[in-house]
Order: sequence, then structure tokens, then C-alpha cells
Amino acid sequence: MVITYDDTDGWYDHVMPPVVAQSQTSLDTLTNPAQCGATAADVPSAQQARCGYGGRVPLLVISPYSRQDTVYSGITDQSSITRFIEDNWGLPRVGGGSLDAAAGQLNGLFNFTVRHDEPLILNPTTGRGIG
Repeated sequence: MVITYDDTDGWYDHVMPPVVAQSQTSLDTLTNPAQCGATAADVPSAQQARCGYGGRVPLLVISPYSRQDTVYSGITDQSSITRFIEDNWGLPRVGGGSLDAAAGQLNGLFNFTVRHDEPLILNPTTGRGIG
């Protein structure tokens, strides 16, 4: 089970997200008016007005194969969930400008060689597993 949410405000986050798709349209204003880390020569055929990620949002994975007591620091986005489904079940990429092909992988959240079937009880003070 993957739990996340889409919070487009992002004003609470102190870390600038990476620019993953440079573009140059009147909709962009990140690096200059009408620019998102690019000049016209840099983006002749790229998808426009998709500057990059917004503010970070939580992503929680609940699985018997989840890495326990782990905070994953890889760069992912909501299309990473789509990519995981495609990769895990051998499905093709969505295509049509979707960012699933370039999305970060969620594999670092899992250990498929160890299965945890026992109940996990969390310490109410530290949040770490007990037992």
C-alpha cells in the first residue's frame, strides 16, 4: 500500500526541488521571467511548462517487504508510483508526455528478500518498532 497526497502549495518546505524538465514559456518564472532553468536553445522539443517538482510531500509504503525503520532519501514523485507498478508487473510506460519514464524508482523502499509478517508495534515516543 502506498500512501501519499498531492499538496500543491508547498510553501512549508525549505528545500528547493530539482529542475527536472527545463522549459521556457510565459508560464515559467523560476530562473527568469519565461524561463525554468533554460534558454530557447536548451528546450527545442521538450514538454513545456513542466518546470520541476513542487514541494516535498510524504510517501509511506506499507508492505511485508518494506524496509523497516528506514527513511528513503531518493528523489521521487507521484509518477514514481506509476513507474513502480509498470516495472513490477512488466507493463509498458504510459507515454504521451507522462513523466513515469524519468521518475525516480521506489525500489529503495523495499527488500524483496525478507518478508515481515509479524505484527509491528510502534513505540509511541520514538516511533520505532518494538520487539
